[in-house]
Amino acid sequence: PRVARAAPRAVATETATSAPASSADTALSDSLRPSSADCAKTLVTIATTGTISTACEDGIPLGTFASYVVSKEGEVILRMRADAMHTANINRDARCSLYVQPATQPPGVLSRATLIGELVALDDEQAAKASTQYNETHGENVGVDAVAGSDVYYKFQVDRVFYVGGLGSDKRAEVVSAADFAAAVPDPLARFANGVVDAMNGERYEDVMNFARASLPDEAEPAEARMLWVDQLGFDVRVITSGGEDGANIGQTLPGKVLDVRVPFPYAATTQQQALSSLTMLAQVMWEEEKQYQPQPVPQEEPEESSD
Repeated sequence: PRVARAAPRAVATETATSAPASSADTALSDSLRPSSADCAKTLVTIATTGTISTACEDGIPLGTFASYVVSKEGEVILRMRADAMHTANINRDARCSLYVQPATQPPGVLSRATLIGELVALDDEQAAKASTQYNETHGENVGVDAVAGSDVYYKFQVDRVFYVGGLGSDKRAEVVSAADFAAAVPDPLARFANGVVDAMNGERYEDVMNFARASLPDEAEPAEARMLWVDQLGFDVRVITSGGEDGANIGQTLPGKVLDVRVPFPYAATTQQQALSSLTMLAQVMWEEEKQYQPQPVPQEEPEESSD
């Protein structure tokens, strides 16, 4: 008999290639992951480049590659040539946008954020600190990106952020306020996520399959599974289910479905070690449920009777 699966709070939703998730599933899935503000702050923190767009004299926006740094205070700072076209545009109209999509995201994860606001020039003291951080992060570069003494440093004053989430079932497209973005905290696992995902999809692939199997409806069976991403609240797995028999056409098999599974951690993981520990614990729990494991009671020794 098939073992009933018990993966409390895990959510499996169909991807756009299959069918849309129900509003209840989407709401539950969203409650098990970081907020849009936190996700946007994470993207901006782990990326160091983006596309800056400013308005030209004729009003047409110009978008080009741009590097940036994030200060200890969480401010986004850009360096520009004094004679650059963007600098001329900013002097005329400070309004602009910065599109960010980290190159480190794996296939299937397409989260991105666009900062919308204006650039404000830093004073000499602030610019000196920004220059040091820039050189530590990006080096002195060459060609048109080489450091020059006349470079101008700007702080991006955020008015709002347009966040688009493509992480698992997290299909959001919404505007985040400047206050929410400023108060948001980047995910502490962001810089380790790729390593954890690669390890799980490699030497611990069996655990990934078990996560998928335990989180699917009873009638579904995973044929393939791949961890997409991990954050402090849990992780996302993309699953391709095995196809079933076509009742209308004997001998033919229906194609499997592509499902996204969100599995929450039992508690927030703020370090790589905590994340790996939670993954190991969840894998053990799901293995015990699948095998209907019952621990053997430890024999208790009877106390010796006193001869007195």
